[in-house]
This record gives sequence, structure tokens and C-alpha cells, in this order.
Amino acid sequence: MNSMTALAGAPTSPPTVGGGGLVVLVVVILAAAARKKTTSTDTPGPKGSVRNLIHAIGGLVGAVRFVVRFYSGRELRGGPRSTATFFRAGTPTTPMQKAPAVSMASIAVAPPKVSLVKTPRRQPSPWARKAATWLTTYSGRGAQALDRAVRAALWTARTAGRIWRVLRAVWRFLRAVYAAVAPVVATIARTLRGWHCWPYAARGLTRLALTAVLVGLAVPAWRGFTLVVLVLALAVVLVAAYRFRPKPPGDDVVYGPKIWTILRADLNLPEDEPWEHWLSLPARLAADDARIVVRLPWTFRGSQMDKDNVTALINSRLPGEWVGRFTFTGEHATAVYTHKPPPKPPAPKPAPPKSVDIEEPRVQEALAALAPDEFLLGADEHNELVIRRMAGEVSHWAYSVGSGGGKSTTLQWLAVQMLMKRGTILGVDPKLISLAPLEGIPGVFLYKDPENGLDMRRAIYWVADVVMARFYEIEQGTATEFDPLYVFLEESNELAGILRNVWNKVRVKKGDDKDPAADPIWEEAVGRILRFGRAANVHLLAVFQDFKDNEFSGQSLRPLFPFKVLGSYDPHQWERITGMPKSVMPPPVKKPGLMVTVADGVPFSYQTPYLFIDDENEEGEKEKRPASEDEAKELYNKLYRELRERHGWSDRGLYSEPPAVSPRGVPKLLQGRVEGLSRDTDAHGPIGASEGGLSDETAGHGVTHQGSVTPGVTGQRDRLRLIPGQAGAEGPEDPLAAPTLLTIAEIAREMQSRGYDIEAGLIRQHKRRRETTGFPVGIEIDGAEKFTLAQLITFYEQRGLERRVENQEDTEQDDAV
Repeated sequence: MNSMTALAGAPTSPPTVGGGGLVVLVVVILAAAARKKTTSTDTPGPKGSVRNLIHAIGGLVGAVRFVVRFYSGRELRGGPRSTATFFRAGTPTTPMQKAPAVSMASIAVAPPKVSLVKTPRRQPSPWARKAATWLTTYSGRGAQALDRAVRAALWTARTAGRIWRVLRAVWRFLRAVYAAVAPVVATIARTLRGWHCWPYAARGLTRLALTAVLVGLAVPAWRGFTLVVLVLALAVVLVAAYRFRPKPPGDDVVYGPKIWTILRADLNLPEDEPWEHWLSLPARLAADDARIVVRLPWTFRGSQMDKDNVTALINSRLPGEWVGRFTFTGEHATAVYTHKPPPKPPAPKPAPPKSVDIEEPRVQEALAALAPDEFLLGADEHNELVIRRMAGEVSHWAYSVGSGGGKSTTLQWLAVQMLMKRGTILGVDPKLISLAPLEGIPGVFLYKDPENGLDMRRAIYWVADVVMARFYEIEQGTATEFDPLYVFLEESNELAGILRNVWNKVRVKKGDDKDPAADPIWEEAVGRILRFGRAANVHLLAVFQDFKDNEFSGQSLRPLFPFKVLGSYDPHQWERITGMPKSVMPPPVKKPGLMVTVADGVPFSYQTPYLFIDDENEEGEKEKRPASEDEAKELYNKLYRELRERHGWSDRGLYSEPPAVSPRGVPKLLQGRVEGLSRDTDAHGPIGASEGGLSDETAGHGVTHQGSVTPGVTGQRDRLRLIPGQAGAEGPEDPLAAPTLLTIAEIAREMQSRGYDIEAGLIRQHKRRRETTGFPVGIEIDGAEKFTLAQLITFYEQRGLERRVENQEDTEQDDAV
């Protein structure tokens, strides 16, 4: 019975295909195919049967050989294509084909021309402008159709834009997917391309697995299980491909062969020497611990030129900056290169302490040991106390401190030391804040009303007169020593504007005796104080927001202040004020109390002392904190009073009282709220509404009372009968006599003769600011406004002007003079 008969006579039960049954099945199929082929071609007979049997056996042997080679991982045809063994991978035995040479034309192109001149923007042509104008202004028959066409074109453009944006988003998504999938696919493809280099066992197992998958898919009962296994196997393959995807080549692979071509010639090594024996490069040159090791032959002499050549080659061909260490002792001479260490950061420049407490023991000891002309400024960069003399060439100081730089604290700290020296202080402070703690201290005279610029002018001129009087006594030898007089000019930039406005109002603008337009106070008063004050023990401290010489009516003050202090400044102010370059300028720091000055051509910084008070923190522990503005004002005022009582002061060398301070006017918006400003305009005033059915004129309304402000006084009302005493204490007793009307100059002379310290210029200034001062309204006669004497006396007495009472001896002395 032949094989087909045996197969037909086999049991009809379903076969069970195992590992060996599958081989038998394949062998039987191949033998039957060979028998069929031979039976169709061979001749019948005994010889033919033998020949057929031989062919069947040969075909069976060939099939068995094919199956064995197939499942053992061997090549199906030809010899081995790699050096792989049963359990070890190999390399291809066929030579690799060289890649075609790259044409130099692809890289040797001309460099692009880059122009730094910006190309002008293309302007629309005249035709395009005419077309646009026609489209927007056309109103003919086809206007509606044209509008629809334009709308359709715009809709098409918008739609195309949306579609373009969608396609661009899809393209970006596909690129992102490709970037994630491409390495995995490339890994799988590279692995399959190296099939002939796989170990035989791996190839055999792969073929056996593929055969099992085909059989599983062919048998319906195994199909579901096979699909699950395929999905799991695919997942395992993808994970393995992602895990073992090729990494980008390291720097050793990229730069090693390139630099070896030059290094080999420098070291005089043969061309067939592998570079790995002489050069070691790290995989990442950018790593902090990267090391380049060059093995040196014995023929390398190691001169400085040879070392420099190797070092120059390393630094020019490899990224980064490298430093080498050559070693010629030991078995091998080597050169080890590492990253050049970064330069050490410069040592931090010394800075003044963050704060200096006035109550520190060292500060108190330094204050007690100060000479009469020495002042303690603060602590410098080395935390040492800075003491400067206010005498000689540096008798006057200038402070240029920006907003928030600590001007107020600096002046208050200096005032502490001035009171300790029994000094008289005169302060002009339009800011109303810096010198506020000195209010009410004996020997301190403050002019801080920005509306009374005339008082400030008089005060500055008074100081100039004191300087000249002291200087005269020094020349005559009648006196040589005087108590110090300290003058504060706070906010000098604003003060210059106030004094200029006052001068423009009071100066004579016409006639032969007209005054110059420039304010002369800076030359006549301030300049005189700065030039002669140091000999008379008079010291001027000017404080500026920004020290500029163009604000003082052409008078240059900067050369008259050798000692200048800056705070909260910028580089331009540094160069302009100090005259020194920016290269030596300390870094500007906007910190309250941090000042910079120059001593012997060297700038240095110091921190001004502050007031600190004890306070409890959140944990209940006591700690010091800087005093607030209100707390500092109260504490400084208390300290000033104690110092004045302890050290005292003398008005010797002042020769006269400083100018009196004019009463401060009430702002315009508050005049109606202040009682007593306008007695006859307030319905609830002392002479309010009429009583007893009397008219206003009969009751006294509309008549100029003492201190009243009565607008619109007419001649008819002037002839009214006055109630006795209604004209004031200095008025006539005759009730029928009309008040005498005088000009401002006549009233000023009359008031001075009666003991009032007032000038005609001050009265005119108050008259011009009638809206804010409440100055009375006079009567127009021949184009001039005249007033009664009692009217202005009452006005100034209500504002605090006191009459000077002289004793009989002074009167007789004045009469004799």
C-alpha cells in the first residue's frame, strides 16, 4: 500500500497536530507531490516502479533536509551570509557597498548676501490705488452685484484660511506622530534587515512561530487564541523596539575620526594606527566631568610649542574651552584635557551696614567726643564711623538726594549735633516736613510756608547781613569767635522757583530804577553767605532733588560747595555733580539714608543713623524696628528739647531778631469754613442779619468795620453816620467824621511808626493773593485802591502780627540817633 492508500485508510477522527505531527504532515505532503510528478512521467513496469521509489525516497530526503534547515535557522539557499553561529549573532561576510560621493556643488555654494539696510516697504502702485478707490466709491448699476462678488470673494478667502489652518494643524499632528513612531519603525526595519546576522536559534524560533501562527489562523478553533497572542506579541515587539531604539551617536563617534586625521600627523604616527589606541573622547563633551585623554608617543618632545599645538587643535576642533595637563612620567606619556574652570566671581564689594541705630554705644561715644566743627555722618563700607569737619573749605555742604533717599532723616540727624554745639538754626523748608520736629525749639527759626515767599527772601537776606556784620567785627578786631549759625535750604529746586515768582511780583519793571529780571538773591545773599560764611562761623546746608546750576538766575553755586553728598542718584547726576567718570561711581542703590560722597578723590558710601524703637514681634520677643514718620517726629522733638535745655544757646552774634513769620493764609477752598475771616458776609457772624426791622445800612451792614472785608463800599455809604467805636480803636471819635483813606505805602509807614514790623512789599503781596489771604477790599479813587489804617491793623493783628512795645530808654536812644 502506497502513502496515499495509507492516508486514505487512516481513521476518520480529527487529527491532533503537535510539534512532530506537523513535520510528518509536511513530509507526507511533499512525498505525495513527488510521487504524483514521477508517476505522470515514468514508464510503467518493474524498472519504473524502482525508479519511482528511488525518486520518492530522494524527494523525502530533500523535504526532510529542507524542513531541518528551515527550522534550524539556516539559509534556504546558498552558503552562510554572516559569521553568526547557533547562539551568537554575527557580521555580514559580503563587503558593504560604499555610498556614492557627495557632489561638492551642494555645499560649495556662494554665501548668502545679507544687507543691514532694511528694504523699503513696497507701496501699492497707482493702478492698485485707483482700483481700490473705484471699488469703495462705485455706485452704478452693478454696485449690488459687485458688492456680492466682493463678499463672496471675502467669504472664500476666509474659508480657505480656515481650511488652511485645519490642514496645518493636521500636518503638525502627523509630524508629531511620525516623530514618535519613526524611531520604532526604523528599529524594527533595521532589525529585520539584519536577518542573516541573527543567531540560528533565533531565526529558527521565528520561523517556527510564524508556522504556528499560520496553522492557528487556518484552524477555526484556534483562531481567537492566535489573534490574542499576535496582539500581545506585537505589543512586546513595539515596547522592545522603543526600548532598544538606536541612540544618537556620541561625541566620541562624531569628533574622534575627524580630529584623529590631524592629530595623527602632529604625533608622527602611521596611517593605519586606530585612533581608539591613542585618543579617548567622552560620549558627551558638554558633561561637567568630561575628560579627553591623548596618549603621546615617546618621540613627542613636549616643548611648549608642541603642547600649544595640541591644545590649539583640541580647542579649535572640539566644542568648549579646554585646558590640558601633560604627564611624561610613568609607563605612558599622556595629555589629559578638562573643561576650563569658570572664572571665580569677584569678591563682593564692602557695603555700609543696613541700618545704624542712634542709640548704639559707639555712636553715643563718638557724639560726646566730637570737636566743635566735627559732624558724625554715619557708618561706611567697613562699618567704621565717618566724621567730617564743617570748617574751612568745606564749611558749606550740598546734598543732592532724590525722592525717598532720606533727606529728612539726614537733616534731622545733623540738627541733633547742631543743638549739641549750641548752634542757632534757621531753616527754609517749602516741603513742610523735613524740619517739622524742630518746631517750637528755642533758637530755631523756621520759614516753611510756600505761600509766603517774601518771608523766605527776608530770612536769607538777614543771614547775609549777619555774615557781613560778623565779618566786619572780625576785621575790626572787636570779636573773633561766634556761636555757630546753621542755615538749612531744603528743597532748593522748589525754593528757587518760589523766590523767582516773588521777585517777579515785587521788582520794579518800568522806569529808570527798574530792577533786573534775574533774581539777585543768589548773588547778593546766598553767594555772600557761601563766600564769607566760613570766617563768620555761618554754615549753609543746601538740599536739592537734583543739583543743577541752571536754576539760580545764572549764578553758579556748584564750585562754592566743595563737599557734596549724593543719594538716590543716577550716572548722569554723578558725572554732572561730582565731575568724576562713571567708572569710579559706586553702584547706585535707592535706599533711605544711604549716601555717597567723595574724600580725597575717592568715593565712598555711608549709612545715616536712624531712630529705632523697641517693639514686640509675633513671638512676643522684643526687637528694634525703625520709627515711623510720626514716631520719629515726636521722638526727635523730645530729643531736641532735652539737648537745648542741657547745652543751652545764645543769641550773641545775631545782632537782631530774625524776620517775623507772616501769618499763614487760609487756602481758598477753606475760607468759607473758617470763622472770623469775613465777619460781615456770614449770616451767623457778629454782625449778621438785621434786627428790629432796621435796614442793613442802619444796622451797620455794608459799612467797613474794624477787620471786616466789605466788598463794594460806595461813597454814599461812606457818608453814613458811624456808630461810636465802629471805626476801630484808632479811628476818630467824631461819629460824623469819615475814615481817612491811605495808600499802602502810607499805611506801611504809619504802622511802622506805631511799632508794627511790616513792609509795604509784604502788604502788596498779601493784596495780590487776596483770594487766599482774605485781604480787605478797599475803595477805588482815581484808579488807585485805598484803605483805612484801622482796617489793615485789624487784619494783621488777627493774623498774629504783634505790636512792638519799646521802653522809654530805647525810645530816647532812637530819638538821639
